Amino acid sequence: MQLPPIHPAIVHFPIALIIVAFFADLIARITGRQSFRNFGFWSLLVALGTGVLTLIAGYADMVRLPLNAAGEDFVRLHMISGLTLAALLIVLTIWRWRIWKAQLPAVSRAFLGTGCLLLLLTLFQGWYGGEMVYSQGLGVAAAGKSPEMATQAQERLAAVTGFFTGKEYQTAIGSPASSESGRGASLEKK
Repeated sequence: MQLPPIHPAIVHFPIALIIVAFFADLIARITGRQSFRNFGFWSLLVALGTGVLTLIAGYADMVRLPLNAAGEDFVRLHMISGLTLAALLIVLTIWRWRIWKAQLPAVSRAFLGTGCLLLLLTLFQGWYGGEMVYSQGLGVAAAGKSPEMATQAQERLAAVTGFFTGKEYQTAIGSPASSESGRGASLEKK
């Protein structure tokens, strides 16, 4: 029996917790309220735990995907971005643990700046993963039910991936009915 994809079910937890942790720490710094300081710390700690589970689930789901060369490039960029995000999250969590142990009233500007970088990388990672699913149909059978034209989203994803990889991509994925697997596997490098 094959498990359904797990990554999509849990990926929202670290995303939400990183956002919450950043704003809780920001509010604690502005207001000096201990409750926000505590909330920011615990949110970041749980974000790390759920982030590790999300990485493991993402890898497990990835190795089961039938990908062509272009799909592999998209997934590889998502994985590299995810590993970078995880490394930054680990560094920030250790830093935050030290602030917690020292009983400092609030985080420093440097910590908030690094937290902002983590937040931006998290938002990029979430957006990019969503684009892989919703514009290219990676990991799902593309259904063609989206508020925007598939070609617009595909062009955007191809441009961003091309920016990071230095490669150019065709944007057409084909319809689910036109590919044998039903996964829109016709995406290819130019």
